[in-house]
Amino acid sequence: MARPRKQYPTPGKRNRRNSWCLYWRSGDRTYEVTLGGVDESSAESLRLQVALALRTGDWPEWALSRQPVHKYLSECVARNGGAALEEYEPSLRVEISPSWAGTSLAHIRELLSFANKTCESITPQDAQAFLDHIVQTSGPHFKNNGPRSKGTRNEALAACRRFYAWAGATGRLVINPFAKCRPLKKDDVETIVYCTREERDPLLAAANDSRDGIAVWLAFWTGMRRGELQRCHWEHISLANGRVVVPVSKTRRRRVVPLARKLLEKLEPVAKRKGKVVPWSDVFGQWTYQARMLLEALVERCPDIPQERIRWNSFRHTFGSLLAQDGVSLDKISAWMGNSSAVCRRHYAEFVPRDHRDEEIDRLE
Repeated sequence: MARPRKQYPTPGKRNRRNSWCLYWRSGDRTYEVTLGGVDESSAESLRLQVALALRTGDWPEWALSRQPVHKYLSECVARNGGAALEEYEPSLRVEISPSWAGTSLAHIRELLSFANKTCESITPQDAQAFLDHIVQTSGPHFKNNGPRSKGTRNEALAACRRFYAWAGATGRLVINPFAKCRPLKKDDVETIVYCTREERDPLLAAANDSRDGIAVWLAFWTGMRRGELQRCHWEHISLANGRVVVPVSKTRRRRVVPLARKLLEKLEPVAKRKGKVVPWSDVFGQWTYQARMLLEALVERCPDIPQERIRWNSFRHTFGSLLAQDGVSLDKISAWMGNSSAVCRRHYAEFVPRDHRDEEIDRLE
């Protein structure tokens, strides 16, 4: 929610001795930036850029090199007092949404820990170094799991950029250090990671020792995504009909998945009439941490299984790949997993037994 317009400094322009300059007033001071020998049209264009920067914190490079702008920014930081990160969270939750606040602040906390600075002192160079750091490390909560993907880096960029845009629009911060950063293009070739049956069974047994181990069972036997597991309630599961209605998630559509007998046997003793199936928090930073800690426990209990296979996405791909190996049609797998037919064929066509894959070619005879 933006401040009333009158609270924004509004820059003006004037011509002194055939030289245009911009000026604005903030607090008890007036700041003036000389533009030199530009025409009136160019001066107006630059004035609009400064007006936008005063509202959003996204300053153009030419302005950041001017001494009056540096003075204005430093005095704004001193005047605001460098608020602690926790002071932003209540306003974010009220003005935007709880999930939006949790997602953004989780990445901002990692940023501040990496740079060892406050929100106000993060520079564009710090922002770029943080994004490079993401694709080179495994993250703060999941040790020894290899570097994170370009997609994770792009998610962090989007979260940090919108946090600073919100803080600038509401007057809490001045500069958006992520304004000039750009997302990376994902690799065209995607290699899926999955578990074999021999690896799946020990992981399911190890999950029984965890309070929220039911999430591992659902991931292996229904192909649910991590976010879908977090949003799944007992009202979505019908033990009588042997079906689960997967909540709306990445594809923005619901899907119905049949429940295997082993999963039904696991669910029946613990089923409830309502409430969350997996006892994860609704706060983004907290429930993602809980999900990661569950995987950490599985890594310790199953040291013989490669760590790259103990991931939520790997459990989901195990569901699809084992179905394909058993001869289930790719169209049916697509419907159960909520992926397009093209994606399922790209991921699982190689697992389809040869007699199922080639039987229709005999019709040519």
